[in-house]
Amino acid sequence: MSVPATDYAWLPDHQLHVAATLAHVDQTVDRVIRMIHDYTAQGPLSLKTVVEGDQAQVVVTAIAPLPEAIPRLVADALTQLRAALEHTVYAEVEHLLARPLTAEEARSIEMPASTSPADFAFWLNHRRRRGLSPLQQSAPLAQRIRDLQPFQRRTPDEHPLKLLVEYTNLAKHRRPAVAAARLGAVHPDAPHADLAVSQPLERRPQPGSGQPLHVDDVIATAPRRAYIPLSIWTTVSLQRPHTEVWNIAVKELEYLEDWVRTTAIPILVTGNRNVVSLPPQLDISTGHDNLRGELLRSGAMSAAKRGSQRIQASAARTGLVELLVPLAGRDMSETITAWAAALTDDGVRERVDRLVRARSSSRDALRVTEELVAEARAYKACHDESEMGDGWGKRVLPHPSPG
Repeated sequence: MSVPATDYAWLPDHQLHVAATLAHVDQTVDRVIRMIHDYTAQGPLSLKTVVEGDQAQVVVTAIAPLPEAIPRLVADALTQLRAALEHTVYAEVEHLLARPLTAEEARSIEMPASTSPADFAFWLNHRRRRGLSPLQQSAPLAQRIRDLQPFQRRTPDEHPLKLLVEYTNLAKHRRPAVAAARLGAVHPDAPHADLAVSQPLERRPQPGSGQPLHVDDVIATAPRRAYIPLSIWTTVSLQRPHTEVWNIAVKELEYLEDWVRTTAIPILVTGNRNVVSLPPQLDISTGHDNLRGELLRSGAMSAAKRGSQRIQASAARTGLVELLVPLAGRDMSETITAWAAALTDDGVRERVDRLVRARSSSRDALRVTEELVAEARAYKACHDESEMGDGWGKRVLPHPSPG
């Protein structure tokens, strides 16, 4: 959706650079999310059933190694988010001074993350900064930086700026990021009173939820002869360096990217966040004569939200196949699967919506079902004629993160 040009007037020309940095972050986060979805879709846990007396246990026998690219791309994204803040402060100081900074002055410019007012006052009073008028105690820029400090919250260790600084300090000095596969949830496809699981489903998982995974872990126990279909969700999580709390990687990246883009940058530049947020989907793979104009043509959906929509579409695609095949006949299974795989994500959602709207009437539901089966047959006929049938196969549905 396009927006009026005046909506981005809050971002002055000397700060346009930050829009490109945020776009780079979003593209990097998108790569991380796709890798995580691919990893979880393969079913990273190998399991076996162990019988002990009258009980059967589901035991972990192996855990697929996490791709080494994931923690490195996470570190890249978070480092660039911190850079976006640092670059914005630097550009603002230089703009307000109306002159280039000296080498010594340049070394003093950074984005602090103070956990107490006294620490922040000490930062402002450093000998290399106290001579810069934009960083005087009463200066507007100094107040904006103060407003973003971790001590402004009752739990400074959970403040997004504190998280960002801790993650990037770890990446700069010790290792990219601490990432691991964790057990998000084990739950039966239908309730069963005799089932015990090591990690029940949490509808809205918070930082610290889930549990570590090890070979030989028992993740479910049930009576020996019971048949209980289970859903087992594996998450890829990040460990916060300073508190050692684990959080689902996609949620952590979404939280920090959103805070920098919609809160920190607007406050640093204008003093408040009541502005139209910069679009994350700016194309920076090619050069632009008019970067400001390009913002108006850029998508406003973040990588995390795009990833969520892809997961929803994958689930809808699988559900569409599972619904239509029994009604159309098993001989149509391959045709319907190939047709559903060829649909765009929006196309899948539109067809599922048609089915949902028709479900109140058996006549309407039958009509829509017949229309969709006819679409699949038409697709197969066209596909056979063009001799392009070799490349189609069944899609694998990745498990979404709980919540």
